[in-house]
Amino acid sequence: VDNDELFLKNSSGPVLSFKSKGHALHVFVNQKLQGSASGNGTIFPFEAEIPVTLKAGKNEIALLSMTVGLQTAGPHYEWIGAGLINVEIKGLNNGTLNLSNFTWIHKIGLQGEHLNLYKGDSLKTAKWVSASEPPKGQPLTWYKALVETPSGNEPIGLDMIHMGKGMAWLNGEEIGRYWPRKSPKHEACVDHCDYRGKFSPNKCSTGCGEPTQRWYHVPRSWFKPSGNVLVIFEETGGDPTQIRFSKRKATGVCSLVSEDHPSVSVESWTTVLQETKNAKPTAKLSCPDNTRISSVKFASFGNPSGACGSYTKGECHDPNSASVVEKMCLNRSECAVELSEENFNFSTCPSTIRRLAVEAVCS
Repeated sequence: VDNDELFLKNSSGPVLSFKSKGHALHVFVNQKLQGSASGNGTIFPFEAEIPVTLKAGKNEIALLSMTVGLQTAGPHYEWIGAGLINVEIKGLNNGTLNLSNFTWIHKIGLQGEHLNLYKGDSLKTAKWVSASEPPKGQPLTWYKALVETPSGNEPIGLDMIHMGKGMAWLNGEEIGRYWPRKSPKHEACVDHCDYRGKFSPNKCSTGCGEPTQRWYHVPRSWFKPSGNVLVIFEETGGDPTQIRFSKRKATGVCSLVSEDHPSVSVESWTTVLQETKNAKPTAKLSCPDNTRISSVKFASFGNPSGACGSYTKGECHDPNSASVVEKMCLNRSECAVELSEENFNFSTCPSTIRRLAVEAVCS
């Protein structure tokens, strides 16, 4: 940078502009973080501009490109790429300086990965800083904590809703990548998904504007009786004090089956086809261990709509639906209700494909 650059004398500074096929990017100048940017999940590649602080003379620019994964299918996917494709500095006396053709040094991975900080046998050799209150909102930070094994035998998930983007390990086992970013909103998003009919790329887009991920499954076999080590590498900044282990406890079960639902297992089609040619579609309910179906919260044979937890009756409904399901399922740990004329009134909704929706309570 020349000494006569105007931005060195006034408050207006230059801007680093880039275009990337990756998912996110950190910008460093002279070993100081200048800013970060990420795409919105729909526009590819994404572009961004980040104000940077430059000094007279030589400046070192380092760009850390981040991805959640690489495409592994589709035509010519090996040529798609996932890195930077253009880098410029705007706001100089001579206008814009394109850095794309400059000589860049390329390195894969981070120092913490090369030091194996996530492995249990490497934790004692690393210099960890003990703190009663870990740093929050700080990017590119490794966290380590000793955690207890959650009680019970329910499935366990790591709740990362308050974190940014990164990786997680338990006792050296990789839980996986996390990035609970919010999905973009668009008009094609629907509350209830139905894949029947003509396919389109936006069909069954649900959860618009909601986090795309939150809970990450942790097998119970990875836990030790005590001294479990949880390691988090946070790339963009989050609040590690809000990380929680959650247990999934089912208090209810649902089933939604239509009369055109396959009644034969596709994997064993040839061997059981003759035996099951007269089989009817069946709604099956199964409660967790040591619980039974104590009540039927919803049951409708006809054209019900909605999803588990929010089923609603349609324009046509068999009024005996609940009593049929209760007779077959109450006080049982599991049950099966066949969509047959013996159980339901098939004169209901004669011109549509009928469905049976059931929601039951387990206790």
